[in-house]
Amino acid sequence: MKNIQKLMIILGFVALNYACTDWLEEENFTKISSDYIYENEEGLKVGLGALYNLQRNYERVSDATYGNIWFYCADDLGNVRTWNDAQIYKANMTAQNMPKEKWTSGYQLIDRANAIISKAPAVTFASETDKKRIIGEAKVIRAMTYFRIWQIYDNILIDTIPTDNKNAFDPIEYKPALKEDVLKLINSDLDYAIKSLSYSVKPGQISQGLARHIRAQVAAWQSDWTTMANQCDSIIEKGGYSLQPIDKVFAQELNHKEAIYTYQFDEVLGGKNELAGGGSHVLSALFTARYYEIPGGYMIEDNNWGGNSYAWTTPNDYLKSLYYVNPTTGKSADKRYSYYFYPDTVISNNPKSTNYGKAIPKNKYPDNYRQYHWSVMKFRDFSKPDGRASSYKDFIAYRLAETLLMGAEAHWRMTNNPTDPKALDYIGRVRSRAGLTNVAAIDQQVILDENARELNFEGYRWFLLKRMGVLTSQVNKYHTFGSAKTNQVVSGMQPHHVRWPIPQDQIDLMAPSFPQNPGY
Repeated sequence: MKNIQKLMIILGFVALNYACTDWLEEENFTKISSDYIYENEEGLKVGLGALYNLQRNYERVSDATYGNIWFYCADDLGNVRTWNDAQIYKANMTAQNMPKEKWTSGYQLIDRANAIISKAPAVTFASETDKKRIIGEAKVIRAMTYFRIWQIYDNILIDTIPTDNKNAFDPIEYKPALKEDVLKLINSDLDYAIKSLSYSVKPGQISQGLARHIRAQVAAWQSDWTTMANQCDSIIEKGGYSLQPIDKVFAQELNHKEAIYTYQFDEVLGGKNELAGGGSHVLSALFTARYYEIPGGYMIEDNNWGGNSYAWTTPNDYLKSLYYVNPTTGKSADKRYSYYFYPDTVISNNPKSTNYGKAIPKNKYPDNYRQYHWSVMKFRDFSKPDGRASSYKDFIAYRLAETLLMGAEAHWRMTNNPTDPKALDYIGRVRSRAGLTNVAAIDQQVILDENARELNFEGYRWFLLKRMGVLTSQVNKYHTFGSAKTNQVVSGMQPHHVRWPIPQDQIDLMAPSFPQNPGY
């Protein structure tokens, strides 16, 4: 992989600022040499801070990181209105046109993790615990990145040797790694981290809880239900996490007891990806209609209704059907319908409107999804200016509700008992928080439906559907395209779309022994 990494070696030391603004001190290290970084304890801490920064940007959702947006949009719950229409299961889903950052930036991130993991053991630390912690956090980042690349592409490279000026141009024969070898490396990294990290960490810091959560996810891909169940049990019983009241899950402050890992942003310390506060993201804007464009002057840009928005993707009718909305009242017994989404009935917020404070008449709602559509409220940010789409609000990457649903699935599959008491207990906790009674029994569809209600538009459902072998069928039934009811159509996903094409310039670099994914 060194010929790939030679394209990135200069970039590997650019983003050397601490990323987790709540627990690492901001200082500019962009001119520090690699010799310093990897030869003493303080330098390795600098390198770890840079690694956090790169990892946050790798998963950041902005209008410039289309690869990440894709996974929020391309499952069975979304309706796509605009730019990514051509890429999601359509003509532009090619090796030349698909975003390549998930591959290239992923391997850059892995290479910098490799450097810390390989160099730290030989460095003297004041505390052996601190050394193991730094290595453990770097191993989790490497494991997360390999896992994501493998989930997206299936056929990937393994490399654990960091690029330096001695090996950057070494010849190498490129061959796809075996699935067993990829998952073995990921599990080894996570097992080390589980032994080396604490559950109790500062906001934005990698914890034992995160390592166990990802270990459970990997076990699911291996159908290792016992390991999956054990990892979830440990998080739930020993991690110190707790489900928050439904109105607090996505409130302004997200560093709460339900959050297992939260990406940290800070506008004062940010503005660029390389800075401690990071670059902004546009999660709120992506999934919210531009209510302020409804004709008639009823609405103004106001963060209570999402503020400045894009409305590129909105929830579809299939997701709404899972909340069993009363057609007469427009309400659902499921509290998530009220707290995770903006209401269908829009209340005029323009003081100059004669309708101010009242519901906009139904016959005034336009058949235009940019202006009006049921929209996601999970990422609403009251701290940003009303007229700006970009946000510096933290966002939760992993949370206890997902662990509970994974644990429910694991115990059901492990015992092959649809009424397994622990499985029902775990899914029941999530449903109880939503104001619902528990299910009587569990099967795969029950797990999928509860996941949709709880974890929609959080970026992981596409991978869940792929693991369960129902991605193509679910997408072809429910994923839609269209900017209005009058032009909405169902997706046409092909079987080979369950994996992305490897970027063509990377295939060219690895020729002739590394094949393109089938169908591309």
